[in-house]
Amino acid sequence: MKFTRTLGASVIAGGIALAGLSAGLGTANAQPGPHCGQPNTPACQPAPRSDWQHRDIDQGRRDHQPFMYNGQQVHPLPAGNGDGWGFWFLGRWIRL
Repeated sequence: MKFTRTLGASVIAGGIALAGLSAGLGTANAQPGPHCGQPNTPACQPAPRSDWQHRDIDQGRRDHQPFMYNGQQVHPLPAGNGDGWGFWFLGRWIRL
């Protein structure tokens, strides 16, 4: 019984290791994206604006950066209980 259990555990551990190795090889072969701003390549895209005065709650839902809410700058943060993102506004938790 002990030999069978040891053999089974070894086979399972080997299978997991082989699966992890094969998954790692697939990501190691990934090619980087196209370069930009070099000769004979397309121009680079401009960086996103960090102008929080003109951002609204919909943009905050997408990227969790500061935005304006009812005339006040708010900073989204993850909920303490793991229930998504939100922000405090006048003592009240607003979920994104």
